[in-house]
Amino acid sequence: MLKSLLTGHTSFETAYIVNDYPYGFRLRCKMAYWLETNPKHGMRLVTRTTNPKVSGEVWNKPKASTYSALKVMGLNEVGHVATHGLYFSDAVEKVEAFEAAYGAALTADYAVKTLKVAKVMAERMRKMFAPKEEVAS
Repeated sequence: MLKSLLTGHTSFETAYIVNDYPYGFRLRCKMAYWLETNPKHGMRLVTRTTNPKVSGEVWNKPKASTYSALKVMGLNEVGHVATHGLYFSDAVEKVEAFEAAYGAALTADYAVKTLKVAKVMAERMRKMFAPKEEVAS
């Protein structure tokens, strides 16, 4: 569970920046976090660090996580950036718990539509794999 949500971080320009992030064993750098949305694939977390071995502020290549249908980013209990994702194959209970926890923060049209689709898919999966009642002969 995320303690507080981070919203509006959708590109490198609007990224959430952590100024004192570890880089290896002794060096420190900046870390940028944002959620990338692709309507064909879903959402994923993208991170990017500065290179403290080079003078000035030189940013390394972005690193992206795997896609999920819907993702939220926030700070966990320790204060570190974390994400929670929702997949189309998730159970109805998980979709409902996700909506209860983060539904109010989902304002983007994509997120609201995706949550509705995830609910429908979860209900269909539940019906498809529910144990069938034995037919009495």
